[in-house]
Amino acid sequence: MKEAESISDLEDPSEEELQQMKSEYEKMKKQQQEIESLQKFQFFKKSLVDLSRFVIRDTAQTITGTKTYTQPIVANSFIKTDGTQNQILLTNGGTSDIDDFLPKHYPHAMEQMIIEPDNDIRNQGLRIMKNNANWDSFVLTGCNNDPTNRDGVWKIRSTSSQFRIQKQEDDAYDYKGLVIDFDCTSLKFNNQVIAPLPTPPIENAIKSTIAYSMYESLIWGSFMTYNGRAYISLQKTHNNPNTQTQSAYTFFSVFKDEAKPQFTGTPFTIPLNAVMFAQKVIGYPICWNGAIPIDCYIDVDGHVRINTLCQLVLPDLFCVQVCDQYVLHNQSAN
Repeated sequence: MKEAESISDLEDPSEEELQQMKSEYEKMKKQQQEIESLQKFQFFKKSLVDLSRFVIRDTAQTITGTKTYTQPIVANSFIKTDGTQNQILLTNGGTSDIDDFLPKHYPHAMEQMIIEPDNDIRNQGLRIMKNNANWDSFVLTGCNNDPTNRDGVWKIRSTSSQFRIQKQEDDAYDYKGLVIDFDCTSLKFNNQVIAPLPTPPIENAIKSTIAYSMYESLIWGSFMTYNGRAYISLQKTHNNPNTQTQSAYTFFSVFKDEAKPQFTGTPFTIPLNAVMFAQKVIGYPICWNGAIPIDCYIDVDGHVRINTLCQLVLPDLFCVQVCDQYVLHNQSAN
């Protein structure tokens, strides 16, 4: 009886409250319909998602479609399927054999270069140019990784005056090695003529090598060059009633350039052994007494001078013997 009384105590909602409840219901129903609509057509609905169709960073995948990138692609390496280590990957996606190319720098490899000339003479042969008319062009063989290490390096060189093959360490000496002159008329090895064969020395050939004044006369001797040296052994007399000199005196001169001393760097004078005789023995053309050691040298121009240091008062009649040798090609200290 009491329960019936408690239920009967509830009041019916007012018209306004009923309308409000109806409005809330309609709103909840609309939201439920929207949710059901999204679940029906949603792309990422769990039952339709296939991860194999997406690019995932930490999974090895094979992409069969074509991808176009507008920005640079940076990677540690690019590997072509079925590619080999003897192929080069081209920008159009193809490949080409390494043998079809001649790289500018290919370390630790043996290469062969084939030159296929066409009708244009500028494309025939291997041409090594020089960027200045008077500069050299050359090829070095047997080089080391260290460019300052010249050990075992050979230099094939073309200059404005000769073609030369020599050790690179000797490139400061233009007479060392195998040399062909500019006119291609002679071949030398270490300054010794190989072709054409030199003319054998003839009697009195010294007279065509040295020159002297009217007051000097050659008594005996020889002057010759051999294996990069000049050898002098001669006696000359001087006879001038008006000598009157106490300074350097040019006794004779070497006028052939190949017999003159040459220098790499600053030239200097080369001393020679000489003895002066001031007393002639009557009746013996080559016999003199009164030997006096005297200074003597030859300069870069081939002039042989005496009395530069001694400063003796030279007599009207005297004789000088010069017996010595000198190197034709010299390296200056500086």
